[in-house]
Amino acid sequence: MKRWHIIFDVNKCIGCYTCMLACKDEHVGNEWLPYTDKQKKRDQKWILMGRRERGVVPRVDIAYRPTICNHCDDPPCAEAVPGCVIKRSDGIVLLDPRKAVGNEDLVKACPFGAISWNDEANAAQKCTLCAHLLDDGWKEPRCVQSCSLRALMAIHMEDAEFEKLVVEKGLVSIAPEHVMPRVWYKNLHRFTENMIAGEIAYIEDGEEVCAENVEVLLTKDGETVASTYTSAYGEFYFDPVAPNSGDYEVKAELPGRGSVSHKLAMGDESIDIGLMRPGMEPEPSHYDWKPIRE
Repeated sequence: MKRWHIIFDVNKCIGCYTCMLACKDEHVGNEWLPYTDKQKKRDQKWILMGRRERGVVPRVDIAYRPTICNHCDDPPCAEAVPGCVIKRSDGIVLLDPRKAVGNEDLVKACPFGAISWNDEANAAQKCTLCAHLLDDGWKEPRCVQSCSLRALMAIHMEDAEFEKLVVEKGLVSIAPEHVMPRVWYKNLHRFTENMIAGEIAYIEDGEEVCAENVEVLLTKDGETVASTYTSAYGEFYFDPVAPNSGDYEVKAELPGRGSVSHKLAMGDESIDIGLMRPGMEPEPSHYDWKPIRE
C-alpha cells in the first residue's frame, strides 16, 4: 500500500511564506466536509514557519523550517479524544470535524504545536494534507504545488521504498521515531546545529591579500574532524558543528607565508573567528556596514 510522505529541504526555502498563503487560500471560507471545516482568516495557521539566524555580519546564515502535522502513524493526539482522530490507509491523519468541536484538549495533546484552535468554529483543526484534493486526483497538496523552489515535496510511495530514501537523502524528522511521522526534513542542520566561520588573508608587498583555496582543518582533541577550503575571498565555513560540543582548534598552512590557528569553545551559538593572518591574532572582519536609513 502506497502512503503519503512530505519532504522539506531547508536549503531551498527562502521564507517566502507562499506555502502558508496557499493553505489559507484553500481553507479560509471553504468548508471541505467531511475532511475539515473552514479555517479562520486570521490568527490561525496550519503551517507554522520557523526562522533561525546563525553567525554575525558579514557571515550570516538564515534558515526557515515549516512545521505541519506530522501525520503520525501513532499520533499522540489520538488519546486526547478517543474516536476523533482518523488514520487513513494512505498515511493521512484527519480530525473528525464534528467530534473536534469543543475539544480544545486536542490542541494541548500535540507536542509539535500542529493542532490549532478555531474559536469561530469552536473546534480543533490541523493540516489535512489537502486530502480532499488528493482524493479528487491531485498529485500534491496546495502547499507543495505552490512552492516554486520545490522546497516542499509530496511523495506517494511504499514505506519500504521510502525508508531507503530516508537513508539515501539523509532525511530526519523533528518528531520522535516512536510516533512514526510522515513529515521529513533535508539539511535540517541549518536549523538545529551551529557553524564555525572565518576568513584568512596574508600581507604581500604591503597589501592584504585573500588566501584563496587554502585547506583549513578543524581539530578536536588533536584529531581532525573536518576540513574545507577557503573561497576566492578567503572565507571558510564548518557546518554543521554540534552546539555545546566543547573545544576545537581551527588551523591552516599557507605555503611560504606561515600558518594560522585559533582555539575556541563551541557553546550555544555559532562562531565567527573573524580575520586570521599569519603571526597575528584574529580580529573582526573588515566590513563597512551602514544602515540604509538613519
